[in-house]
Amino acid sequence: MYLQIRRALLKNLMKEKGWRKTEFAKRLGINYSYLCRLLDGERNPGSKFFSCFLKFCREENLEFEDYFYIKTNKDQC
Repeated sequence: MYLQIRRALLKNLMKEKGWRKTEFAKRLGINYSYLCRLLDGERNPGSKFFSCFLKFCREENLEFEDYFYIKTNKDQC
């Protein structure tokens, strides 16, 4: 079981704010290439992303929980 990003919501947030990926990465405090890989589904978020995004949500008055969901492995109990 792990947290998965709601990529479409993050992309919508960027669009609503008028931010390009470079601006969004800078505001989050993460590397641009890391953000691109997250949004493209090539990487899963790690603890650094979660801590940066949590801080970002507090600053922007957003609900952290809206942007993630719990993914379960069906083989596990």
